[in-house]
Amino acid sequence: MTEMICRRCGEKGVSPTMVPPGKFHEYILKNICSSCWDEWKKMSVKVINEYKLTPFLPQHREVLEGEMKQFFGLTE
Repeated sequence: MTEMICRRCGEKGVSPTMVPPGKFHEYILKNICSSCWDEWKKMSVKVINEYKLTPFLPQHREVLEGEMKQFFGLTE
């Protein structure tokens, strides 16, 4: 666990311990605190349910990643 200033909330915190692999894996580990990551996990369940997504389908994963980018204020 690495201590950092979170880019989402601006608070001092520690990096999340479990982040699934993907486009933003490294960014999240280095820049997002575990509290904000926990918030995203709860929000992602809502997004999956609202849009009726199946996360193992590539096009559905893209939708979920787009929502995650908005949630964390990410740009590529």
